Amino acid sequence: MNTFVLAFTDASTIGGGTFTGLANFEEMFSSASFWEAVGHTGLYVLLATPFIVGISIGLAILINTRMRGAGIVRPILFSPLVLPMAVVALMFQYVLASDGLANQLLQGLHLVAAPVPFLTNTHLALISCVIVTIWKGCGLYTMILLAALQNVSRELNEAAELDGASWLRRTFSVTIPQISGTISLVTVLTAISALRAFTEPYVLTAGGPGTSSTTIVVHLFSKGIAPGTEAGYASAISLVLFVFVLAVSSASWLLTRKGRA
Repeated sequence: MNTFVLAFTDASTIGGGTFTGLANFEEMFSSASFWEAVGHTGLYVLLATPFIVGISIGLAILINTRMRGAGIVRPILFSPLVLPMAVVALMFQYVLASDGLANQLLQGLHLVAAPVPFLTNTHLALISCVIVTIWKGCGLYTMILLAALQNVSRELNEAAELDGASWLRRTFSVTIPQISGTISLVTVLTAISALRAFTEPYVLTAGGPGTSSTTIVVHLFSKGIAPGTEAGYASAISLVLFVFVLAVSSASWLLTRKGRA
């Protein structure tokens, strides 16, 4: 409620403020930096969501079967769950640095001649942040999908096997349709998480180089957290972000409802 009130004032983080009506929203919607942050956030969602959902489905199915290697996957997959995102981001900051582990491996295998500027290139910085989000997020969503797979009808799967359907055919025609509701849920949760991405770009690149990896939340932080900054303007950004999250959730609910009709 306080955020809603502040959005219509010129308050700063050190107090004060008077009612300004829609001035913050007018300033925001006419700001190139705001729309740039919206574009980066949209790209973040488009890159992170399909990869996290696809990888999580594949890993959940792998772990749920008795395929060779499934036991090795479990500890590797779930280890990121116990680490805070800030720790993960700091770890990847060293891994993706010019002299970090990733570049050492790439150069050691003679795949690149010079270090890849993962965190200092305007085209690679945002993608590097997305990679961290994918690595961190897959474990949680795999657990959710794995729980759903426990309730899949074994009778249908066995019947399809008796009819001569291959494992791949059974997976796509029998197993996945039975967990479609959970997949929709995971898609929504992933999209909302990507919309709210902050720690990855803030810790890895501080929104840079320049503003090439600045997301909506990083933009909000820069405008409204430091002493003396624009708390009213930042509150207006928060309300717009809330609308974006609500739109994603509503669209998913409508699509899910239409699919069940």
